[in-house]
Amino acid sequence: MAYSNSWSNIIPVSSDPLNTTDDQLRRLRLDVQERMDDLVDDWTTDPVVPQKLDVSRIDGTPDLAVVYTGAAFAIPTASTTTIDFVQETLDTGGFHSNSVNPSRLTITTAGYYFIHANLEIDFTGAAALCHIRIRKNGADLALGNISILGSGVIETIAISYIDLAAATDYYEIAIQNPGSGSTWNTLDEADEAYFMIHRMVGTV
Repeated sequence: MAYSNSWSNIIPVSSDPLNTTDDQLRRLRLDVQERMDDLVDDWTTDPVVPQKLDVSRIDGTPDLAVVYTGAAFAIPTASTTTIDFVQETLDTGGFHSNSVNPSRLTITTAGYYFIHANLEIDFTGAAALCHIRIRKNGADLALGNISILGSGVIETIAISYIDLAAATDYYEIAIQNPGSGSTWNTLDEADEAYFMIHRMVGTV
């Protein structure tokens, strides 16, 4: 909002008439009250009561996306597979397309980003290590793994990272099945196999 008066840094000096100094102090009090009333319900009450946080006044709509597989996605043995996410829960920043490069979350505004993936996977075949990777522009950015003890189990593997990204950078999730002898499959629901990104508050 626009305030009644622009802020003044004028400092009274000893040669000013008393009425001039009094006017400057009175205006300062009013200017301070007007600005503090943006933070509390009424600056003149005792005690003051803070206003409820209004996120839209601080950062507007959060810049984020949450996407999920939407279907069982096969991860063949002896391979590293980039996962497609063909359904969206949220996308406020134009990060994702369900049909064009659905594996990617692509940056439109440079900034610091929190990236997270959580995948429930139906494991078949022999015991093996399952590796998960966050990739940035096709190169590994963060790695993790989980030990799978045998066939017929559903396990969750997750990974998170914070990164500084430029516009057009993109992130993907890849799963490595190093040699279980069988194809693994992701689960398909929004709460089972998802990939998310959130631009953090602040400037680059």
